[in-house]
Amino acid sequence: MITGQPYSRATNHNFTTTGNPADVGSTATDPDVTDVGTALSFFQNDGSFNQATSATAVVSGSGFTQALYLQEAGDITAISVDDLHQGQIGDCFLLSSIGELALRYMGAISDMIHANGDGTETVRLYAAADGQVPTHGTSAYKAVSINVDNSFPSYSVNEAATQDVVGGKKEIWPQVIEKAMAIEDGGYDAIAHGGWPVIAMEVLTGHGASSVAPADLTLAVLQSEITAGGLIVMDTPSGSNLPF
Repeated sequence: MITGQPYSRATNHNFTTTGNPADVGSTATDPDVTDVGTALSFFQNDGSFNQATSATAVVSGSGFTQALYLQEAGDITAISVDDLHQGQIGDCFLLSSIGELALRYMGAISDMIHANGDGTETVRLYAAADGQVPTHGTSAYKAVSINVDNSFPSYSVNEAATQDVVGGKKEIWPQVIEKAMAIEDGGYDAIAHGGWPVIAMEVLTGHGASSVAPADLTLAVLQSEITAGGLIVMDTPSGSNLPF
């Protein structure tokens, strides 16, 4: 029911992870879930992500100094789920999936972003084997490189002037990944109106993901996924009473 798909990488990392069923996951809006109040999306780790702490890499920005990673007060690592502050578009399905990576496998974040030293980054995401954006049922993936400059729209993640600012520098790794995802999908509008965490997880990791309705979920299954190192995102159906 919940499986991960094999994929190839130049380097694989081994790690051990634990989790607490009371505080896993982030919320997102899923326009395709209509029969239940929430759904859960699962990504199963196969041992290819690490938990390494990332170093700070300073890059040049437009009008102010930007840094890929900054350790803020209260954070124990430079990459933290607390770095994510949703902007004015409805991409909670994406940010919640990124948040799970930041929460459990922060090394996956630094692995996917390469600073080019010229105010741009190259972000490794994944497409289906045919080069298209993955869909439900995709089983084979290939890595794709997305080039991102450090100019971000006012409605993007973390665009408030005081968010993720330390010592006059602004941390931008969430904006970089969000922009890379927008580019792969065809523009910010493509990610601005809700979506599926299952697809976001596959694009971010190159692994298969699946979803399950709460009525079909048991505590034992949830605990098993956590113990196995799975990423878990809770999402809600779209509706007129929700902002996105």
